[in-house]
Amino acid sequence: MASTTLDHAALILDRQAYATIRPGLRAQLIPLRATRRVGVGDRIALEFEDSTTLQYQVQEMLIVEGVTDPVEVAHEIEAYERLLPTSHSLVCTFFVECDDIATAKAELLQLTGVQHSVALHVGDLVPVPGREIVGLDEDGPSVLTQAVHFLRFALDDATRDAFRDPSVPVRVVVDHPEYRAATSIDGATRLALIADLTL
Repeated sequence: MASTTLDHAALILDRQAYATIRPGLRAQLIPLRATRRVGVGDRIALEFEDSTTLQYQVQEMLIVEGVTDPVEVAHEIEAYERLLPTSHSLVCTFFVECDDIATAKAELLQLTGVQHSVALHVGDLVPVPGREIVGLDEDGPSVLTQAVHFLRFALDDATRDAFRDPSVPVRVVVDHPEYRAATSIDGATRLALIADLTL
């Protein structure tokens, strides 16, 4: 079952203390992320977030950035808690994966707006568009396409109920002039996302 908050008390701000448990946490997260990852074509992937993946991201960011000030810690927690799934929405980190750093800028330019071209197709119901989650300090959705964006898929009651029925087909569809691809969500990934919608 998805959690609606992150565990503030579990965050470790001491580098040495965290270093002792970091390998074990990473080993746990690798298979979890793999289960929650959906490749769409050859250059786009979605990793659906939950409280475990986001807790890990906050923890890593605080350690890597050396953040210990309580106000800054609270700010980061607030930013990541906005990415939690809810009873009627799923959230993913949207990746554009460029193989060659030398051509990455040109590839991203070619795919301008692709982050606004993603939808969940649940059975024969109206597709659910992925809406970009903008940063706390941003004015609105991005115009330029970066390698990473955050998307939320908001489901109404009928779509949520259909998504939670494993017999109903679900696909992630990217429909952009320069990139069209679709992938089914099934198996362990579908079960994990169904759990996210169970609050």
